[in-house]
Amino acid sequence: MSETIDTPTVEEYNEKETVVTGEQVEQEIEQENEQENEQVSQSFQISIKTPVEIGTIKIQVQPTDTLMDIQTFLYETSETCLYSSYEFRLNGKTIPEFSELSSIEGLVEGVTLEMVPIDYNERSAKLHVKRLRDIMNTGLTEFANMNNPSLFSSFTFPEKSNILTEEQQQKELEEQKQKLENGEQQEEKELEQQQQNKKNNNKHNKKGNNKKGSEESPSKANETEEKLTPQQKERKERMTEIKGIEKPMLSNYYPESPIAPVQCVKSMIYSGWSPVPGYRKLFGDLFYLDVTLLEGSTICVTASTQGFFINQSSNSTFNPAVSPKATINHSLHQLLTQVSRLFRRGLNQILSNIGRNHPFDMLPGVLPVHNWVSSSKTNRYDINKGADTFVSVQDVELRGNPRDWNEEIQAPKELPKSTVQERIIRDRAISKVNSEFVECAIRGAQVIVDKAILPINPTENERSHMFLYNNIFFSYALDTRDSFTECGGDSGARTSANNDLKGIRLYNLADIEGLYTLGTAIVDYKGQRIIAQSLIPGILTTEKTSKIYYGSMDSPSTTEELEGEENSTTTTGEEEKSTKSIKADPEFHSRLLQAASLLHLSESKVISEDDKKEVSVCTSFESKGIVGIDGRRYILDLIKATPRDPNYLEAKDQLAILRPEAIATYTEYFKVTWLTQKKQQKLKEKEERQKKEGIDPPTATAKDEDVQLTEEDLSQSPMISFDPNLFSKVKLGGSEEEQQKAITELKAVGAFLKGILIPRLIEDLMLFNVAPVDGQTLTQVMHLRGINMRYLGFIAKNESANVPFIQDLLFNEMVSRAAKHCFNKLLRSTNASDMAFAISHFLNCFLGTETGSVSQDEKTKKAKQIKSSAINELTQGKLWSEISELVTSKFDFEIPTHSVPMESRLIVLRCICLKMGIQILAKDYNFTTDAPFSPEDIVDLFPIVKHVNPRSTDGLDLLEAGKSFFNQRKFDLATEFLGEALAIYHQVHGPIHPDAGNCFTHLAMLAFQNEQHDLAIEYQKNALVITEKTSGLDHHETVQAYTTLAVFCQRSGRFNESIGYMKHVLYLTDLLGGEYNPERSSIYTAIAAILEDTERFDLALEFLKQTLKHQEFLFTPDHLMCSSTYHKMAIVCARSTNFDDSIIYQKKSTDILEKELGEAHPRTKESLEFYTGLSQTANQIKLFKQHQAMKAEQDELARLQKEKVDQFKKSQPRVSSMPPSLENGSVSELLNYINGKPKKSQSKKSKPTQSNNNTTTTATKSKITMAKSTPTPTPTKATTSKSSATASSAATTNKSTTTKANPTSSSAAADSSAPNSKPKNNKKSSK
Repeated sequence: MSETIDTPTVEEYNEKETVVTGEQVEQEIEQENEQENEQVSQSFQISIKTPVEIGTIKIQVQPTDTLMDIQTFLYETSETCLYSSYEFRLNGKTIPEFSELSSIEGLVEGVTLEMVPIDYNERSAKLHVKRLRDIMNTGLTEFANMNNPSLFSSFTFPEKSNILTEEQQQKELEEQKQKLENGEQQEEKELEQQQQNKKNNNKHNKKGNNKKGSEESPSKANETEEKLTPQQKERKERMTEIKGIEKPMLSNYYPESPIAPVQCVKSMIYSGWSPVPGYRKLFGDLFYLDVTLLEGSTICVTASTQGFFINQSSNSTFNPAVSPKATINHSLHQLLTQVSRLFRRGLNQILSNIGRNHPFDMLPGVLPVHNWVSSSKTNRYDINKGADTFVSVQDVELRGNPRDWNEEIQAPKELPKSTVQERIIRDRAISKVNSEFVECAIRGAQVIVDKAILPINPTENERSHMFLYNNIFFSYALDTRDSFTECGGDSGARTSANNDLKGIRLYNLADIEGLYTLGTAIVDYKGQRIIAQSLIPGILTTEKTSKIYYGSMDSPSTTEELEGEENSTTTTGEEEKSTKSIKADPEFHSRLLQAASLLHLSESKVISEDDKKEVSVCTSFESKGIVGIDGRRYILDLIKATPRDPNYLEAKDQLAILRPEAIATYTEYFKVTWLTQKKQQKLKEKEERQKKEGIDPPTATAKDEDVQLTEEDLSQSPMISFDPNLFSKVKLGGSEEEQQKAITELKAVGAFLKGILIPRLIEDLMLFNVAPVDGQTLTQVMHLRGINMRYLGFIAKNESANVPFIQDLLFNEMVSRAAKHCFNKLLRSTNASDMAFAISHFLNCFLGTETGSVSQDEKTKKAKQIKSSAINELTQGKLWSEISELVTSKFDFEIPTHSVPMESRLIVLRCICLKMGIQILAKDYNFTTDAPFSPEDIVDLFPIVKHVNPRSTDGLDLLEAGKSFFNQRKFDLATEFLGEALAIYHQVHGPIHPDAGNCFTHLAMLAFQNEQHDLAIEYQKNALVITEKTSGLDHHETVQAYTTLAVFCQRSGRFNESIGYMKHVLYLTDLLGGEYNPERSSIYTAIAAILEDTERFDLALEFLKQTLKHQEFLFTPDHLMCSSTYHKMAIVCARSTNFDDSIIYQKKSTDILEKELGEAHPRTKESLEFYTGLSQTANQIKLFKQHQAMKAEQDELARLQKEKVDQFKKSQPRVSSMPPSLENGSVSELLNYINGKPKKSQSKKSKPTQSNNNTTTTATKSKITMAKSTPTPTPTKATTSKSSATASSAATTNKSTTTKANPTSSSAAADSSAPNSKPKNNKKSSK
């Protein structure tokens, strides 16, 4: 879990760039970086010839890449991840492993590098085995990378885009036209063939061909559809199912793993026959492995220099001869594949699963980010883990061959930096060594807190102990010399360490040649703050070659005191009893002046106490400049790199300094104000001159256009800087006027902070221009604006910020920060065996509810299990009393209640866990009880590290330029600059870095603006995975990344995929957001839009109603946001044919617009027009329904009449169809009748039946005609009065048609029901 210091870049301090127009910036950037960017962008493609079964892989590389970068890529690719011992050859020549591609002769576009296996040694063979074990272990874990997981694969269900862009639509039309042309030609050919083959049963063949063609179309459609397994269908249904707004549960934090566990072997351990005997070393044996296969058999594998083979050894007999079971293989997995079918199947499944995951899933971050929630407390049995801990132990004795961290940190700073290429190499070296230093510092801090190594001064007090681990100097951030008694003691020492790290960060950004800072990291672990610093050369030797050349020095001083001061910020500060000697070496001073000009610090005069002389310094007098035995000049103890905050001048606030962002903002504000005054002055002079000449005064716009400031005017703008030694204990030099002027300038910054910056922040919070949802985002917003967190109480007491959401946010953050100090105090006095009890007891006192359900006997019994008395002494009342006092002293605010609101307790729990590194189980905690937490719920306690986070300045410049062009809608330039920035970040930091994620996010927005939806989705997926790995699984930026990806999928027609992402966004927002979090309304609206697209209108309307509820609470019921929501609700209701509610919602929307914007506003007119159209459409629907009702009534009457006729027919006696004269006739008469010789009167009786049938057919046709002429309603579009009139006339016509058709059908029925027709009628019909 890492935390970086938020500080601006050097460009924000450079006053030369403060007042420049956008066109000038564009021209300067294009002119300065055109040639250099071309060098960076010269990427080219090469081929990698891998082992035979894989083939050739084509990759895109940069000239600055090395072969190690290519090896890393192949190491993370599923096809080549199992191959580790090989070398690259180009045209038969071996290339050195660390070669840069630009230095390799003959390596150009399209060449092929060959991976050639090489012999193993013991180290490479063990790494090969470890790699195979790690890959096999991924099949047994929940996520691909358990150390730094990403949940993206658990919520994604990729689909194909259904919405085509304009270009794709044009291509599709062209393809269809071409198909039609080809189809016509083919039809002509078929006709010719049919004419030639008429004798061969043409008609039959033609029918068969038509039938075959009709059957082919659905089969082709089925081929394009995805073939999903039953498990995939079930997962898809589960992901796309939204039941509405439900209460989220913490137990559902981690989703079910979509991949079932896969096992390859039962065990793979180092054999008891290891180490290799001497006589077998002569044959190339390196070590032996015992592998138990899933089939149940155990084999003994020999790792040799040539590869791996199975020997004939058993547990009781050693026989190193090659077994006939399998041949020698260079890779271990190839060998096991030959002897185990289950291993082959399991390994293929694991590699397939890895290939389906996102490419960034397996990549580690610069530093791992530990999550505050754990899925389970499981510890899988693996004997190799125990063996690895003994093999990799580096904590026992490291003084044999330690790394020289100081040399590794300082040497890259001396590399050339004249070109982009050189700066990339330099920045990459700095970033790499910093990440390794921080990783080692974390490990060392944990060892020190666990008391696993001895201090270098064991005879001194434990608080003063110092440690040396892996050539890194460690010390406690404690007030061991009573230097911070007035400002909090130990808490003041912790603050000074934090300030020192911020100062180092600023001077590293200034990057002054010849000025060096120490590698520094701060690690908070188990309540202790450990400071890790690189060693100045010679500081620990007896030689007195290191002395202070700049800043204050206590006199007299011993060598031991000097060593302590130079390597620990805990021993710096104001010493009241000793005499301060202040020095200013000219060489140091000249370099520090360059840094001071960038940091807006002035050169001030202070008086040295030993000789009472004035000394000119440009830093705080507490800072120290030392020249090491390596000749480098180091600046230390930068606890006051910026001036003191003039709003906090009490003795307890000695370490309260201004943020550099506030100084930079005020400097720019001051300069812009001066330029405005200068312009007004010139304008006034011009008006007076024109008045004297008798010229008419121009208009205001013409005035502004005529008056232009010259370069001379810009160069005359005042340079403002501030004295870093004001309001400190050192005696200032110079005249009283100069001192008073410096104090006035500094107090102006304090007034600017309280009078402008904070009110603007409150205004933005009220208008929701910025919407922080938790302590992390609130801290980020305030720091970027230059506001320290000590102003939380000042903001909370401001009447303008008296909004429930803002007050809850401020209260939670103040209480969490105060509780962190109480928690650290408790952990420092807790035994190692009682850590779980201490953490759970503290959380119970902090977030539990006193109900009195726990008896005194139970408390006594529990207290006996705990050895630390501090835990038993802590009660809920005592804890909240301490928290209240800390909030009052730190933030000058009285908390209204001594408990966290119930709806905010989970939010505060997350906040305190992130601040302290606590990891708890993912379960549902009942905060209404005395003890919602138990010791078993505490999973782990991680170190929190703050470090100097180096960033590439070229990448930052290109990223900011790309953002600027994007805002100006210059998308081509923006894409070019962002692509260059991404290439630099990949080379300097690797893909898993926040800046790389930022580039991917903006590239996704650009692709989306250019209607490249698939490309935008791929970019956004990259940004999402990077954000999860660098910020956290539930960070606000992660939620935003999921939301953006869901919107992109929705716009491209991937509705199921979009719903999967939005479900996760909804869960995190409801789980960790406040009751009326402003983000909720926008997320609810986005989900409603997706549901509307998938035609789930009732559920969409439910989410929109919840959106309206939040908006009415946050704003007012008559706010324009509510009007927009009402309009969306009207559309949803209209699409679901609920026009009555649709008209009501649209009427409310129109009323709000008329009230807020007026009747003449275009939005009001548009809304009124839509409302009118809805009303007209509803009237048409009403008429249509009336018509349908009349038709149904007429049909019912016809049906009843028909039933009566049928009943009448059944009630009549049976009438024989045979003529009466033949009923009793002879057989001959019957035969004559059958042979076609009947009487004439008998033949005429068959005619009425045909007439009746024709009449019935006519009636049916009239009904069909009536149904076709019925108007179809258009519920979602507003119709004009003309269309309404047309529809009503059509309805009238249909009505008349119906009245004409029904009598016909009834008369036909009457005719058909007449059993005895008259002869006259039969004669007429026969005629």
